[in-house]
Amino acid sequence: MFSLRILFPVLVFSAAWTLRAAEVSPGSVLLASADGISVFDREGKMGFGQFTTTFKGDKPGPLEWSDMVYDGWKLASGHYLCSSHHFVRELAADGKTLWEFRVAAPVELKTCVPLPNGDVMTVDADQMELVQLTDQGRRVVKRISVLTDRKASPHNRYNLLRRTAAGTFLLALRAEKAFIEVDDSGRELWRHPVPDLPVVAERLVNGNTLMSWRGGLIEATPKHEIVWELKTADITEFPVIIFGGFHRFPNGNTLVANSDWHYKTPGENRVQVFEVTREKKVVWKLGVEAFQGRKPGSLEPKTGNIEHRIIGLQWLDAAGQ
Repeated sequence: MFSLRILFPVLVFSAAWTLRAAEVSPGSVLLASADGISVFDREGKMGFGQFTTTFKGDKPGPLEWSDMVYDGWKLASGHYLCSSHHFVRELAADGKTLWEFRVAAPVELKTCVPLPNGDVMTVDADQMELVQLTDQGRRVVKRISVLTDRKASPHNRYNLLRRTAAGTFLLALRAEKAFIEVDDSGRELWRHPVPDLPVVAERLVNGNTLMSWRGGLIEATPKHEIVWELKTADITEFPVIIFGGFHRFPNGNTLVANSDWHYKTPGENRVQVFEVTREKKVVWKLGVEAFQGRKPGSLEPKTGNIEHRIIGLQWLDAAGQ
């Protein structure tokens, strides 16, 4: 069961996060991480937290495979949407579950996208289909075939899905190391390869596509011309483990989740989210210290490290939208 942990804002000052007011926009960031979903503001205060794990002493308790969260959103209603390996779930503003669509292995979901009509699109990695849920997850109204590597396990077939303003979908093909765009019939319209582990892609207002992969971000034109790229080596202040979800601001800055799945060295995950300018200058960062006593994280049994495993990310402006 989810354990609700909503803390009243407490102002915290720390070198772990930095705010340069002249260069960054006010607001908060929604984090979809293996242990659940949470919202943190620019000062490192948690405004919302709903987690599948609870603290066991000063460390997180067990995290079930089925309940590992990958994706999440704050909806216009003020409710929250999230998805794990085996569920899509809508939560009220107080964290209570309003509805849930649940599957069992070998089906794997991971991702969720709210649609303009109130439906939700997710991915059935076993059947290799986009699945449209309606009536609060009670019915599947549409299935769209999006085939990928049949030899790969369901877990290794896809990562996150996103919808474009034109109504098409961008999907990470994990085994094929590529992003594709498909229409609502599943017809492939565009494909762009990446060097390793595609995470999520979004269509920008300028028509380009911004894509995150294990080692960086790539902005490409419809004709596959790379116009901007950020790599691990460009960030020298702290290690970037896996480039996860992101948000591109109107001023050209980019907010990036530093996903710490399977990191090796204690302290390597000290920065969880950061913002860079077009010139690749870090202008804001959210440190792992902000999570202490608030966001439990996940215990990696092989290393004993606490991981926060942020994948999905949504920017919320100063009005919380």
